[in-house]
Amino acid sequence: MVYVTITGMCLSLVPIVAPEMKDHFGFSASQVGLLTSMFMLTTSLGAIPMGLAGVRWGGRVLLASGGVVVFGLVLFAGVASYPWFVVARLLQGVGASAGPPVATALMAQVVDRRYYGWTLGAFGCGQGVGVLLALLIMPSIQAAAGYRAVFLATAGITIALVLASLARKELRARPQSGRPAVSLAELVRSVGAVAANLRFLLLAVVNIGAIGLFVGIIAWTPPFLHDQRGTSLAVAAYLTAGLGLAQLLGSPAGATFMGRWGKERVLVVGLSLMLVATALVPFAPGVVGVFVCVVIVGFLTLALLPAFLGLVPEVFPRPDQVGPATGYMYTVNLVATMLAPWLFGVLLDRYGSGKGSHGYIFGYELLALLALLGLVSAVLFILTRKRVVGARLQA
Repeated sequence: MVYVTITGMCLSLVPIVAPEMKDHFGFSASQVGLLTSMFMLTTSLGAIPMGLAGVRWGGRVLLASGGVVVFGLVLFAGVASYPWFVVARLLQGVGASAGPPVATALMAQVVDRRYYGWTLGAFGCGQGVGVLLALLIMPSIQAAAGYRAVFLATAGITIALVLASLARKELRARPQSGRPAVSLAELVRSVGAVAANLRFLLLAVVNIGAIGLFVGIIAWTPPFLHDQRGTSLAVAAYLTAGLGLAQLLGSPAGATFMGRWGKERVLVVGLSLMLVATALVPFAPGVVGVFVCVVIVGFLTLALLPAFLGLVPEVFPRPDQVGPATGYMYTVNLVATMLAPWLFGVLLDRYGSGKGSHGYIFGYELLALLALLGLVSAVLFILTRKRVVGARLQA
C-alpha cells in the first residue's frame, strides 16, 4: 500500500505544476502531457523485470525501487530543461514500476486466501492516499515556492514512507516459497506462459481501459476546471483531490462488491458506469457537475481493482506466475497509459483549451473510448471463461 501511495503521488504532480511549466518554460499542452506519459512509459516497461526480480528477491526490490523514485524526484527539482525533465520522469516511473507486481506476488505468498480479497482492497487504498496527499498538499507548496519545492517535498515524503516500510520483516526477507530459487530460464518461461494466455490478455485489456482513463482524468481535470470552469489552479487541484478520496473509499467497497456479486459482474457494471461518467465530464453543469462525474470515476477505478487482481491467481494458480503476470499486465498498459495523456494534450493543441473550444470535449470522449474497450474485453473474458468451464465439465 505504501508503494502504491508513492505511485499515486508521483502521477499527480505534473497537473499541479503544469501552468508554471507552461509560463516559465513555454511548454505546450502536448509537452506537459508527455511528462505524464514518460512516467507511465517506464512504470509499464519496468513492471515485468520488477515482477521477475520480486520472485527472486522478494520485498527488498521495493526498498531499492523507492531509492530510484527519490533520485528521480530530486533530479526533476534540480534541472531546468525539457530533456532532463523527461529523464527525471522516466526514473520516477522505473522506481514506481515495482509496486504492483512485487506487492501482489508478496501478498500471494504471505496472505491467507480467506483474506486475500480484503488485502487487495487495502492495497488499492494506497492509490487514493497518494492522490490525496499530492492534490491537497502540493498546490500550496507550489504557490509558495514553485515546482522545485513540490518535487523535493514529494521526495521527502517518499523517504519517510520507505523508511516506515522497513518495519515489515516480509520486505527484508527472501520469498518463502518452500522450494529452491527460481532460475532465470524458469522466469522467462513463466513470462512466455503469461503472454500466450488469451484469457489473461483479455483481462489485461480490461485494465488498459480503466487505468488509461484514470491517468487521463488525473492529468487533465485540474487544467479543465481552470480553463473551462474558471476556478483557480489550487481550487481545481483540491476539487480533483475528491477523486483520490473516492478511490480511498472505492477499494474496500470493491472488495465487498466482489464478495457479494462476483468479480465479473463488478467489472462489467463498473466499466459501464465509468464510460458514462467520463463522457459526461465536459458537458456537466458547473464545477459541481464535473466534481460529481470525476468522483464517480475515481471511486469505480479502485472499486474494480480487487476484482481485477483477484482474477489473476485464478487464471494463473501457480504463485511464481502471479508476479510476472501482474508485471506483464502493467507492461501492456503502456498502450493506453502513455498515449492517453499525450493524445489528450495533442487534441488541446489542435482544437483549443479556452472557453468555446472543443479540445476538452474530444479529450474526454477519447478517455471514454478506453472504458468502452475495457468493457468489450470484460464481456469477452466472461464468455471465454464459460467456454473453459464447459470444456472442463465435459472432460
